[in-house]
Amino acid sequence: MVYNENYFLPLWCAYYGRQVGMDNLYVIDHGSTDGSTDALPCNRLRIPRDCFDDGQRAAMISRLHASLLSFFDVVIYVDCDEFLVPRTDLFASLPDYLEKHRNHSVIRAVGVDVFPERPNMPAVNTSRPLLEQRSFGFINPWESKPVISYVPISWAPGFHECDQPSYLDLDLWLFHMKNMDLDISLKRLALTRALNWSKASVQNGQGAHQRCSDEELINKFQHLMNRKRNIGLDSLPINEILSKGRTSDICQIPEQFISF
Repeated sequence: MVYNENYFLPLWCAYYGRQVGMDNLYVIDHGSTDGSTDALPCNRLRIPRDCFDDGQRAAMISRLHASLLSFFDVVIYVDCDEFLVPRTDLFASLPDYLEKHRNHSVIRAVGVDVFPERPNMPAVNTSRPLLEQRSFGFINPWESKPVISYVPISWAPGFHECDQPSYLDLDLWLFHMKNMDLDISLKRLALTRALNWSKASVQNGQGAHQRCSDEELINKFQHLMNRKRNIGLDSLPINEILSKGRTSDICQIPEQFISF
């Protein structure tokens, strides 16, 4: 589901289009005005724009997800700055992974927030593999979401939890790229901060990180860079980190995912 996502949406379409075909991609356009959805190579469902309510979004997408399962074996829901990647040394593609995991009704990925490893890194060149340019990140339980489902589910606002038990697969990682570049992140923050958020979303604290100040975001970047360690994320006790709801330090992303 997108609104004026002219930076990440082309990258999302290119990656998932290669994996499953453009005919099988669905973008819910929440009233974009920047032209980013005018000529999409995939399916577009355009809905009117009013205020932004995360509860309303979760309910709508849960129902759409259930409807798509009337025609498809499995449905994935991810944001347009999220890239779902199985280990490339174990699976030939995302469809190969899906075919081999039909015994799990709902699958949760290891969520990784990709961050620059040091200040003043060159801007990301989107014509090259992203993780070759941003090869550090941290494991985040907030991003370790149930994203693949062979059965209808109802997501909670934010899509971090659902109403069905899920299987956490350490061979499947979800790379959240929103903060891979500070300048891009600041531009997106200015847009989300200016949205007309519903009263319920504000009262429930939903999307609070999308309404923070520039200074708060810059301080977050600096804090995380100071926690950098030159070890692989896959060497960490991932199950323990996620079960305790902790985040890891910034560490190297395993080579098995770099070239997605």
